[in-house]
Amino acid sequence: MSQSFTFIDVAGNRAQYTVSEKDHHDTFHWSTDYGDHGVAAGFAEAQYRARTVLKVSMEASRRSDEVRMGKPSVR
Repeated sequence: MSQSFTFIDVAGNRAQYTVSEKDHHDTFHWSTDYGDHGVAAGFAEAQYRARTVLKVSMEASRRSDEVRMGKPSVR
């Protein structure tokens, strides 16, 4: 069984990540809409890792979109 969560970044973009329940190795698997995935020792750690990686992936995607649309990146 797994739980899915929606993450909304500062620009209002939405993406999901999923964290599974503990498996037979006592680890929690996580994945994101962007294809990122990993394993963590605890549920909270899996959520943290998924959100952290998702933020980076969303920012990279947003910057890529800005470049394609000719908008300057604001920092």
